[in-house]
Amino acid sequence: MRVLKIGIYSTIFCLPLYLIRFRIFDVPTTVLEIMIYALFLLWLVNKGYRNLPTILKEKLLVWGIILLVIGVSAATIFSWNLRVSAGIWKAWFVDAILFFVIFATTIEAKDIKKVLNAFIFSGFVVAVISLIYLIQGNLNFQGRLQGIFDSPNYLAMYLAPALIIALFQKNILFVLPVAALFFTKSYGAWLGTLVALIFGISILLHNRGKKKIVLLLIFLAFAGIFAVGIIKIQSSEGLKSFDARFVIWEKAWQVFKNNFPIGIGPGTFEDYFPLYPKWGVPQPHNLYLAFLLQTGIVGFVGFILILIWFFMTGFKKMAINQWSLVILCMMIYLLAHGVVDTTYWKNDLSLIFWTIVGAMAVL
Repeated sequence: MRVLKIGIYSTIFCLPLYLIRFRIFDVPTTVLEIMIYALFLLWLVNKGYRNLPTILKEKLLVWGIILLVIGVSAATIFSWNLRVSAGIWKAWFVDAILFFVIFATTIEAKDIKKVLNAFIFSGFVVAVISLIYLIQGNLNFQGRLQGIFDSPNYLAMYLAPALIIALFQKNILFVLPVAALFFTKSYGAWLGTLVALIFGISILLHNRGKKKIVLLLIFLAFAGIFAVGIIKIQSSEGLKSFDARFVIWEKAWQVFKNNFPIGIGPGTFEDYFPLYPKWGVPQPHNLYLAFLLQTGIVGFVGFILILIWFFMTGFKKMAINQWSLVILCMMIYLLAHGVVDTTYWKNDLSLIFWTIVGAMAVL
């Protein structure tokens, strides 16, 4: 079992290895996927399935997962581009949920700190590599840092959860992720991180009876978010970004209404949207629209049930386990940033989501 746990920590640390792609018998795969399948074999050998009844007791979570899988499977089956949709179905749902099952039936509450440290160290390494790109002047066409990823937003969405953990642990390693995150110029990631930190700090202060300070903190947070929003909108790039998102969201909603209730095949949204001059639109830049569109109404309901279970469990466990608040803050970040981006729909991001859910299940 110890080797299996080390494998889980290693997989979390190595999440960016999904970028190394190859084919086996003409089936596309990645190093990250191979690591998950190797973990699964090790899990079977160690008879990890004997711990499944513990997870199955969480009825709301189980029903949420079942509905989500049904929804995304139906959308995939009826997709006009079955090859693309099946690839996403496999990598972002089957593999990710498989990792969740392995994680939730192997990791114990005492191991959560090691899991969180794996995130921190991975984020630190990615930040170091990204800052080397920055020093070399290797930026995208907008002058934004993206490092080894295909987009500055992808880099930001990877760094932010690690940064949140490091800040709450008062780990000095947070410094480099902060610097790298700054140069991504991802306002969504900045605001999502701010919302998560304000949430966490407010809970800590509230528990210590400092309610007036909490109210002041919330007021300052909203004022800060409003100020950043105004600055963003007043810049030419910011205005274009906001305008583009409103157009994308409107189109996404139209596409959903035209494909109700099953939705469209995962990964096919850009086929419904005209290309912009310098970039395509593979996702609708909104986490909730992405689930609604690509898993249908059934999958979306499943996603919401998982979130309801997550927060009900998290608030119950906060007084019992010190890591519950950190895990809640990570999810708050994903959901807050998810208003303007898709913080699930990628290989590493989907595993981050299910690791967060798995950590709560363990607690």
